[in-house]
Amino acid sequence: MLDVRNISFLPLFSNLSFSLAQREILLIHGTNGAGKSTLLRMIAGLIQPPPGTIFWKGKRIQLSTYQQNLLYSGHSLGLHPEALLKDQVNLWHYHYRVEKKAIEEALHIWGVAPLVNQKTQHLSQGQQKRLSLSRLHWLARPLWILDEPHTNLDSEGRKIFEDSLAHHIENEGLILLASHEKRPEIREICL
Repeated sequence: MLDVRNISFLPLFSNLSFSLAQREILLIHGTNGAGKSTLLRMIAGLIQPPPGTIFWKGKRIQLSTYQQNLLYSGHSLGLHPEALLKDQVNLWHYHYRVEKKAIEEALHIWGVAPLVNQKTQHLSQGQQKRLSLSRLHWLARPLWILDEPHTNLDSEGRKIFEDSLAHHIENEGLILLASHEKRPEIREICL
């Protein structure tokens, strides 16, 4: 469903090609500064990709419609720092037109529901990461583009995350994942 053809961002990488089908995870592996985040941001359309390099369901991407099929989680967690957690839920509810109940259930799964009256900036890094990753449960998008999602997660958070990955794959999802951690069970590209 996702085809990347001869994509380049010099001097980081050039003529990189790969495909990702339903029920697949592809790991982008490499050292700091190798271009993992840049590649993911290009594939998510946050950095303008060269024309004719990214295809979704066999067609060249049109960013406005293509981005409606993906969930991107990068280094910036996309949280409003002055918002109370419950206000962040309201922002998501109105922006994504998702039922509050679905968001609240995800907050319970990720263990941050008791913090609804806290400002997001007062949450620990791990709690902020959990809040941001709660989108994996309520934002129904087939393609997940995740940039170092394990960062700041404790063992319980990692377990919730791994369960989320498995559930998404079982439900015909696709996952593009950047990490410093090698995972022998997952096909990888090394930058």
